[in-house]
Amino acid sequence: RPTGIRHTRLITLQRKHALFVLGSLLLIALKWPVIRELIRYAWDFENTNASQVFLIPFVSGALIYWNRDSIFRDVRFGPWAGVSTMVLGLALPVAIRASGAPLSIGDDLSLTVASVLAVWVGGFLLFYGPSAFSAAMFPLLFLAFCIPIPSVVMDPLVALLQRGSAEMSYLIIKLSGTPVYRQGFEFRLPHLAILVAPECSGIRSCISMLILSLLAGYLLLKTHWKRLALVLVAIPIMIFKNAIRIATLSLLANYVDTAIIESRLHREGGIPFFIVALVLIYPILTLLIKTERRKRPPEAALREVTP
Repeated sequence: RPTGIRHTRLITLQRKHALFVLGSLLLIALKWPVIRELIRYAWDFENTNASQVFLIPFVSGALIYWNRDSIFRDVRFGPWAGVSTMVLGLALPVAIRASGAPLSIGDDLSLTVASVLAVWVGGFLLFYGPSAFSAAMFPLLFLAFCIPIPSVVMDPLVALLQRGSAEMSYLIIKLSGTPVYRQGFEFRLPHLAILVAPECSGIRSCISMLILSLLAGYLLLKTHWKRLALVLVAIPIMIFKNAIRIATLSLLANYVDTAIIESRLHREGGIPFFIVALVLIYPILTLLIKTERRKRPPEAALREVTP
């Protein structure tokens, strides 16, 4: 009898999967112009707030697949939660546009993509229920990185990274013994002047590190505050990494060749410095992992040694 019950549940789950896949394909077909525009927008190298969207769906899908046993252990239809989420997703962009709020091309796309994702997540809730949603919350919410970062978040973040990078790189240049005069974001060295522009904020690598730290925290850490700590530590590390890059390029341009500022090393040389950031965050992650190792209760240890 238990075998028959499991067989029936398996058939029911397979039907839910089939219906959900069909619904997802229908949503993709209906919203294909939005998805195509997102791909074009993310493909443009100048749009620093969306280059991560190509990888995110595959990561979320892999996380759901790896945790499928726990996610789909208790599935049931969730009509109220699912339909409410879908209605909210459809109504939100309509309400914001009706309010007359000015939206840039990127912000309008962010709103539209968020609407599509909300409808899809609502479909997940509808077919699988709140328990499955709770078990799959991280990979589902991780899909938010598919949304181009709106300017209301992007602009303050870039300003923070720009200012932090300027402060730290100025300190590094001063410690090197190089004469430097600073006025705001402009540095004057003996043989050149540089400007720490918003493009020098390191926003791409910061988003990449944020994604990696979230994934590392989810996969390797158990307590929420330690996951949050890892993410918060990643921000100053990225600022320090970017400052090292600015200072290194500035000193090379000042003492070796000023053409370095216009070279590929300046435009495409971020990977070695990103590795530096990974090296810096690794011991912090290792320490957090070690602190999560719980000691066995004395009773358990006693039972193991008692014949």
